[in-house]
Amino acid sequence: MIDDQTYGDPSTAVPPRDLSGYAGHPPDFEWPNGARLAVSFVINYEEGAERSPLDGDRDREPLVEAQYSVPDGERELFTESTFEYGSRVGIWRTLETLDRYAVRPTIYASVLALERNPAVTEALVARGCDFVGHGYRWIPHTGMSREQESAHIHRCLDALERLIGRRAEGWFTRPPNTVNTRELLAEHGIRYDNGAVNDDIPYFERVAGRPFLVVPYSLDVNDTKFYKNQFFTATDFATYAIDSFDALLAESAATSRMMSVGLHARIIGRPGRIAGLERLLQHIRRNDTAVWVAGRDEIARFWVERFAPADAW
Repeated sequence: MIDDQTYGDPSTAVPPRDLSGYAGHPPDFEWPNGARLAVSFVINYEEGAERSPLDGDRDREPLVEAQYSVPDGERELFTESTFEYGSRVGIWRTLETLDRYAVRPTIYASVLALERNPAVTEALVARGCDFVGHGYRWIPHTGMSREQESAHIHRCLDALERLIGRRAEGWFTRPPNTVNTRELLAEHGIRYDNGAVNDDIPYFERVAGRPFLVVPYSLDVNDTKFYKNQFFTATDFATYAIDSFDALLAESAATSRMMSVGLHARIIGRPGRIAGLERLLQHIRRNDTAVWVAGRDEIARFWVERFAPADAW
């Protein structure tokens, strides 16, 4: 039996969720230059910021290519080396692939990872990449008090600004984010949050009584599915990503859409996987008259200029 004091009466309670969104009637608009589909490529740069006994963590990082048992508190050097592949080799292969198609990626930046690899930081800044705060460490904020989470956000944003010379406009907490996250982001001057996968275009959500911009991300067009045994070959990635692109492009003839592609240097940057990204880029190039390949900062600015209510954060 459900305890109504705990769960509430679903017939009368107002749920703290928006299950309707645009309710089948999204706004009628075009992206810049008449494009109908915006495509955002994201590199999650986390290598060196993951959980590790070297940084005082008790728990080991669970999202890895393979699990190996070691005694509590000891380093697991083989897993560490998979992250190092991303920072030593994979990031360069991924950037070079995107460069060939003139793609400016968004970087979900775990700042400690950038601090520990100045060569990568310099290369990303030189390319004019869009940077989104992804935590000082690559750790979730669940279990933190409001004050602790605020301090983590503050540390990340200040350190990232020192590294890249400008304030980040966007944020992506390593999932899961908390009920406090968006209000804290607004208080820290962040323009938009990426911490949702619930729509195919941006939207405004009320945060502390005012509209706050959300630019949805993707966990399905995302190379972490290699680690989750949902992709195995480059063809798996390419086929799924291209099918997603084709479906959104077809829909965009009637309603403009957005597509996100989530990448990690240690995952897509492996030789046997990078071909999947190349095939997607080739496919997009063949359809580029209707496509805007953009950083998430560009998408957010467009949405604010076009749709922001007067009282938006």
